[in-house]
Amino acid sequence: MNDGIPLIGAAKPPLGKMQQDCLNVLTDAMEEAVKGRISSVALVVCMDDGIATVMAGLNGGALNIGCDDLKKKIHAAMFEDGNVAGKRRSNIVRAR
Repeated sequence: MNDGIPLIGAAKPPLGKMQQDCLNVLTDAMEEAVKGRISSVALVVCMDDGIATVMAGLNGGALNIGCDDLKKKIHAAMFEDGNVAGKRRSNIVRAR
């Protein structure tokens, strides 16, 4: 960037491990969606300047259950896996 203006042809900084993990999860989800296996989706993203959420599809019940499951996994990653609140986790929590 040059005074806030992107430079044409400028190299992108390499992705860190957490960013690559996020990209892998999104790529996996995209592949499943292209195969027609996903009918509803909810997405929460954490960025340097805040969070964003979005959803698509009509299966609200399943999305709600999935969000409850995700909250349990986040809680486990924060408190039960030897981490303490406020520390950054070194990898993304993946649903199985």
